[in-house]
Amino acid sequence: MKPFRPPTAHATRAILIVCVGLQLLALLMGSAFDHKLLLTAGLVPARLTGEVIGLEGALPAPLTLFTHIFLHGGLVHLAMNMVFLAWVGRQVEWLIGPVRLLLLFLLGGVAGGLTQVAMTPASVVPVVGASGAISAVFATYALLFAQSGERPGRFLGIRLSGETIRALRYAALWIGLQLLTAVAFNLPGTGGIAIWSHIGGFVVGLLFGLPYVRRREGDAGD
Repeated sequence: MKPFRPPTAHATRAILIVCVGLQLLALLMGSAFDHKLLLTAGLVPARLTGEVIGLEGALPAPLTLFTHIFLHGGLVHLAMNMVFLAWVGRQVEWLIGPVRLLLLFLLGGVAGGLTQVAMTPASVVPVVGASGAISAVFATYALLFAQSGERPGRFLGIRLSGETIRALRYAALWIGLQLLTAVAFNLPGTGGIAIWSHIGGFVVGLLFGLPYVRRREGDAGD
């Protein structure tokens, strides 16, 4: 009998290579290049809302909803995100495939960016990092690899399925952790953590993962 070998996580590996490659380029080019890269390709909420118009050399504001995902504010920021992505990304990719994993990653990043813009529309601090995208992947991971089910229930007279209740539990836990992180690390005078991008990405991941959970539970009931 041949030993089990999980499929290669091509999409997860590609994302890791792009993010690490851009950070190494920024280090090689120096701090001035790094600063300009964050300003021109990072997500500046005030640019999308029209509070700030024009920034020399900057990419079109809508495009930064995508480019900001692959930039990071230093090696520590990069390392934290990439270790977490390497852990959950490849496992989710084995189940849903590389194309859907990449779609989930991008949807989470864009949704996280839009959520951050909606909550801080006048901010001129560039938002960078894959945190929103990885939050989406983590939400789907949490749903797909949950070990215990939930019984259907009711909330405010509305009947909720077991997977919906489980999703709400994960959402409450994740959002609570992110809010605690914000209180601990968003210090006055610093850019802090783009907390709303984490939350927006996580919600997208829950919505993305629910159909797979329903399909799996339907197969189990046959």
